[in-house]
Amino acid sequence: MKDHDSMKPRRKTFKALVDIERDGDEDGWVTFDCFSRRISRSGFYGPKRIGGLLTLRLPLMSLVQRFPTIEDSESQWVQLIVASHANEKSVEALVVMFGDNAEPVVLHICDITPLQLSQEENDAFMLTNAPRSPETLITGVLDFSLQHAGELSVAAYDVGQGNCNAIIDEFEHPRVFFDLGWAPNFHAWTRPPRQPNFFSCDDVRVAPVVLSHWDMDHWSYAIARSQYNPASLTTRHEWNPKALARFWIARAPERPEHQVSPLALSFYEALTNKQLMPGISAMLLWPDDCAHIRFSEGWLEACEPTLPTPSDRNNTGIAMFVQQKGQGPAILMTGDADFPSIPSLTSNQQLELAGMVAPHHGSKITMTSVPRPKPGTPMRLVLSVGKGNGYGHPTQASLNAYQAAGWHGTAVLTQDRQICRDAHRHKHAHGNVILKFSVNTPDPLCSCWRVLMGGLCMTPSIAPTVPPIAGVKPVRLR
Repeated sequence: MKDHDSMKPRRKTFKALVDIERDGDEDGWVTFDCFSRRISRSGFYGPKRIGGLLTLRLPLMSLVQRFPTIEDSESQWVQLIVASHANEKSVEALVVMFGDNAEPVVLHICDITPLQLSQEENDAFMLTNAPRSPETLITGVLDFSLQHAGELSVAAYDVGQGNCNAIIDEFEHPRVFFDLGWAPNFHAWTRPPRQPNFFSCDDVRVAPVVLSHWDMDHWSYAIARSQYNPASLTTRHEWNPKALARFWIARAPERPEHQVSPLALSFYEALTNKQLMPGISAMLLWPDDCAHIRFSEGWLEACEPTLPTPSDRNNTGIAMFVQQKGQGPAILMTGDADFPSIPSLTSNQQLELAGMVAPHHGSKITMTSVPRPKPGTPMRLVLSVGKGNGYGHPTQASLNAYQAAGWHGTAVLTQDRQICRDAHRHKHAHGNVILKFSVNTPDPLCSCWRVLMGGLCMTPSIAPTVPPIAGVKPVRLR
């Protein structure tokens, strides 16, 4: 791991949003998403810009031992003093980066104090003044991308510990993405051996992205690489220009505790600065007071926490139902949203599912709310998960609940890779899983080089599957 032994010791003060991921017991992880430069306008009436970014991650218990009050700081802002070198009271934290497997960088947290943001800063992280897009525009973007797509299927791509799904056409070309995630560097070992090129089919259709919510592992494929600056103790992220050259559909926060992080805000700013049509940027924000948006092959709906589900970001995003021509059983993509927060699952008892991408990488769910598959359909359940992840996903309790609900013998983990051969007989391993509406429908078949060269090929639906095995949380020293 990189340290700063060859450099003069440095300290820097950041404003940081606290995110605590609990593992179901007293342990878990803490992420500090930081910025150091004040939010300012790029021009007199120009967009707001954020700078001096840094994201840190460390085990919860190692931080609690030094700063016990941090457990009460979930979704709160704090002032963070960070140093390049350790002292007798500091706590070690990993710098979060993306893209190429860079050598890990460790910094040291010296002090944490509560912080109150200015009104201008709060408005920025709530996207308060950001324009909302008309429902008709979002529908039009989705329908245009799905034109002449033929027989549809849904792909759950292997991205390690993250999420990336897509509606694909009869030739395996992605037509609409649901999330565009990639495992960050702290889960780099969970990535597939060959990084897929999700944009290799752009000359067929430039597929828009429906973003389930703003967690980094659901959109970070948009980051080409990260570079840490030891002089400023900050990280610069370089965006993939092809990721910005498409529409992104997302929801703005509706509650203060759900505000976007500094890293997510910088991504939002990059999208708003990319004009795809006169007066229309790449960022299409969900209209206010809109429960669902229909398109030709299904619908999107706004997730809302209910009494059984926690009121966190995971349960306030977007879920997608794909339904061919608006008829027959649907395929559900959940992001990280638990089932009671998806309105159609609680209000429509006649809703039938042919397949589903499970919530939150197989993490804990409301056991009694798991929807049942329709008998006679493929009944395929996919869990997007990376082997050896630090959370112990998927949990055995979740696997048991899915089996009890009827998803027995049809559950697949994207981490369970199979060998695929491209047109030149080159072998590569991937866990890309196909979800179909009917057992009688042939698998989509690529007739061009784009899918194979991009690593977007699907494991055949008739291929033998590996029975899913629960993850194991690594033992951490305290």
